[in-house]
Amino acid sequence: MRIAQLQRPIAAAASGISRTAPSTTIRQLRDVFGQLRIAANNAVVEGRRHATVKAQGAYKLRDSSTIPKKLGAKKSGDSYVIPGNIIYKQRGTKWWAGENCGMGRDHTIFALASGYVKYYRDPARHPNRQYIGVVFNKEDTLPYPSHAMRRRKLNMVATPIPPPQPEPAISASGIPTQVVRQGYGRKPHPRDERVIKLKDDGSYAYAEESWRLGKLIRTEKRKLGSRRVAMKHRRRRAKAIALEMRAEREDKIARRKEALDAQRAAKAKRMREYRARRAAEAHQKASGPGGEMPPPGAGEKTDPPRVEA
Repeated sequence: MRIAQLQRPIAAAASGISRTAPSTTIRQLRDVFGQLRIAANNAVVEGRRHATVKAQGAYKLRDSSTIPKKLGAKKSGDSYVIPGNIIYKQRGTKWWAGENCGMGRDHTIFALASGYVKYYRDPARHPNRQYIGVVFNKEDTLPYPSHAMRRRKLNMVATPIPPPQPEPAISASGIPTQVVRQGYGRKPHPRDERVIKLKDDGSYAYAEESWRLGKLIRTEKRKLGSRRVAMKHRRRRAKAIALEMRAEREDKIARRKEALDAQRAAKAKRMREYRARRAAEAHQKASGPGGEMPPPGAGEKTDPPRVEA
């Protein structure tokens, strides 16, 4: 602290000492100087100048419990809403969701369809509850009568659908209007069946429809779900492919076996015909030119007699 700041307190103390008697003791001097109120760190409490302008403090947010929740009605009665519009925000179930309305997990009531807001009570559902609903026509009132027809807004117009005309099996030119080609193998799969129709341009040519051509290409679908589900589908697909390959292999073996059996049967037939022809030739040769049959045993070879020693 500067000495100039102690000028007034010391002057006041000196004037007090001069007014006292000469027999002032050290104790009185201590009392007089005690009025200066000088602290231990040599800082004078009295006589200090303070700021005359209050400083700007730091800005503090209010407590979260005081922030308004903005609860209450967001749409009044007969107001037009679209799906997703919030109608009422609340804590607890002061209002309940009625016709064409839903309630969120924080008890917020919102619209599920386009229409007009209606606040109403329904004693048939509950004697004390208050409901909020949405109607399609502004002049309607809720609740609807019991067992009344359900009102839905599908934005569709009823249009009669004519029955499909049966297509003739034979065209005007006398040829079939469509040809069905089966798959390969002894047991063709229905998936490999192809329907080829006759063109309408008068060219007498067959062509396959575009959507059927697109079905011939097998595309792999996008994998959904977890890795466990993907592995499950993969095992199922691998099993189906293995079964299909096994069926094709068995069909190939069966066709090969049928071909071998047919070859063996044809060879056996040729051998029987050959033997029959040779037997006929031998019989004709043995019968002689006159056609008489030789006596039995005439053409057989006999062994010479054995002479015993």
